[in-house]
Amino acid sequence: MVAQRTRWVAVVSVLLFSLVVSVTGHPVRAQENATPQTLSCEPLSSRAVATPTSPLEPAATPAPAAELTEVKMGYVPVSIFAPVFVAKEKGYYAEQGIDLVLEPFPGGADPVVLTASGQLDLAIGGAGPAFWNALAQGLPITVIAPGHEEGSPVATPLMISKEACESGAITSVADLKGKKVSVNARGATEYWLDQALRTAGLTINDIDLQTLAFPDAVAALQSGAIDAAMVGEPLATSAEQQGIAVRLLSDFPVQGIQPTLIFANNDFLADNPDLVKGLVTAYLKACRDLTGDGMNDPRHLAIIEQYTQVPASLIASSIKPVYAVDGNISVESMNALQRFFRERGQLEYDEDLDPAAFIDTRYVEAALAELGPYQPES
Repeated sequence: MVAQRTRWVAVVSVLLFSLVVSVTGHPVRAQENATPQTLSCEPLSSRAVATPTSPLEPAATPAPAAELTEVKMGYVPVSIFAPVFVAKEKGYYAEQGIDLVLEPFPGGADPVVLTASGQLDLAIGGAGPAFWNALAQGLPITVIAPGHEEGSPVATPLMISKEACESGAITSVADLKGKKVSVNARGATEYWLDQALRTAGLTINDIDLQTLAFPDAVAALQSGAIDAAMVGEPLATSAEQQGIAVRLLSDFPVQGIQPTLIFANNDFLADNPDLVKGLVTAYLKACRDLTGDGMNDPRHLAIIEQYTQVPASLIASSIKPVYAVDGNISVESMNALQRFFRERGQLEYDEDLDPAAFIDTRYVEAALAELGPYQPES
């Protein structure tokens, strides 16, 4: 059952990351010929220091159902979208008078298209090539809040088989020149791979690029069909725990990149400004709950397991995402990603779009006025 659950969330992640990548802080270009990390053939989780959990707040008391306004939101059932699940189960949306109905999707462009058509009011998902191409076609959607970003170490590491590590067949990123390296889909993860390769003076053009779903990539590493792969959490930790793969590079400069975001239908925004402000307020409140050690709180782990079917123990041991507690959406970062997608030939339009034209920060600003500045626990 654990293996089936892990495979499910990994498959979902594959589809998500085909759309993923964009909104953020400050994009950082990886330094070429940077000092390489020391390679260890041991799981990263066995080298990490356990983090304590913090006490939970009591759940909010929701308003009577008759007083709540139904709002439909599309999502992909993966752990990076934990703030949405936590905000719902802890009653934060209900506090704002919202009955949030979550509609799950396997990924892909469906949430974008359905939000644009008004079948969904809003969605949380990726902003990869498919998202940009949809904007270029004039679909009526607007970005209203950021999703997640990478921490340090990253949650999508560059991995090799444990056998290749222990035998010394691969000892550094530089050894990947000319070798078969996979990403889960064309688009976002290619940016991650390119940044990882640049730490050793290589680029994505220096390897034999393969496209394999995350679970298939792990199997291909084990069989020797490929030499390295980008593998997303929690499958990366699962592969380590099973003794199949290790992290060749567990950290590289992508911490300024937010690969996901929240976008809404333009008519819904125009007709429901107070509801949207409430949605963003509840979401950012949950982002703050999950910051620091919050994601490992037992109640939060149980909520995430409920929505993703990933065992809480695996979530607890995997590398965690980072959430923008201040709601920052970076135009600079979106531009950097758009340029990368164009270089890779993945955009279907000729002139770059101005991301600022598709972002509305008023809802984040209103949410911050209610929540106040973030105060990390001492």
